[in-house]
Amino acid sequence: MKTVTFSSILALTATLSACGGSGGPTGSDPTYPESSSSSSEASSSVSSESSSTESSSSSSVANQCDTMNTVVGFASLGAGTTGGAGGDTTTVTTGSELAAALASKGSNPLTIFVDGTITPDNSNVDKFDVKEMSDVSIIGVGDSAMLDGIGIKVYKSDNIIIRNLTIRYVDIGEKDGISLEGPASNIWIDHNEIYNDLNSDKDYYDELVSGKRDVDNVTISYNYLHDSWKTSLWGSSDDDNNHRRITFYANYWENASSRMPLFRFGEAHILNNVYKDVTSTAVNSRMGANIRVEGTVFENVQNPIVSFYSEEVGYWDLADNVYDNITWSNPAGGDLIAGPGTDLTSTVSYTPEYEYTAMAGADTKAHVIANAGSGKITSCLPTP
Repeated sequence: MKTVTFSSILALTATLSACGGSGGPTGSDPTYPESSSSSSEASSSVSSESSSTESSSSSSVANQCDTMNTVVGFASLGAGTTGGAGGDTTTVTTGSELAAALASKGSNPLTIFVDGTITPDNSNVDKFDVKEMSDVSIIGVGDSAMLDGIGIKVYKSDNIIIRNLTIRYVDIGEKDGISLEGPASNIWIDHNEIYNDLNSDKDYYDELVSGKRDVDNVTISYNYLHDSWKTSLWGSSDDDNNHRRITFYANYWENASSRMPLFRFGEAHILNNVYKDVTSTAVNSRMGANIRVEGTVFENVQNPIVSFYSEEVGYWDLADNVYDNITWSNPAGGDLIAGPGTDLTSTVSYTPEYEYTAMAGADTKAHVIANAGSGKITSCLPTP
């Protein structure tokens, strides 16, 4: 497998607003030299230059959207992850409509567009079950699609896409923003914002995004995950010995306590993520898990990469990461630990079995903060 590392992808950030909800490309109109000539030659020159500029701008926008609509990581393996592409479509504005759309899915692929705010009050369920089905996309419309107080569970399902949603304060059902339970495979969770509230008791909410049992070929990309006690758990216990394979790509983890992720068994690739203001632990590799942490930024983070609290340690392969004001602390209770210390070195050699490109760690922060979250690529998404 060939792995190429380069930083030129950062140039795409300049065209972000062209794919966002705020309108067209950044920058001013081209300025032409003043001229007293009114000849057709001058007019032709301006027209040609203008056409060239518009063509270049359109090309940049198209390239940006191509990049953002490409699945990176484990979810690209197998038959790939296409969700409801090419199938039926429906638009929902209430939770009852969303639950009905999922319950009535037939054999065709299905894309569900969420337009507006879904709440427990306009729902007839305590969570939205993507259960025992395949080929489904749930996509937020514009920059205001929200699940406020209610989450999504993917259970025994394959080829599922969830994009461009804000999900917050989930305190009913399983209390997760998005949870996966296997057997499930080829799941893409992309460009969402998911958060809770650190002013609540640490056990009031559960995870922002999590998975258990046999969950394979999953990519979690460009999400803004913040204000959470228990953030992202993979493997429900030290007995949940399933071979999970998850890619965490270009996510922004901010103002959170722990589990980013807590990962048992299996394999994970943490590629070009940003961690900022983490108070307990960021990456916690346990029970023999192999995790590659690459091109990732840790800023104001306690215990950035450790193995705490399990009967067996997990392992990590570190490459081109940036550490800015990191601190360490040992857990209480005499649990088996690996880490903490200032000498961050790899404990295993692990490379995921797909081809990918990695931004340089020095370039990651600006790119991720500019692009992660909902409402950032609305012009790049399918529409109702």
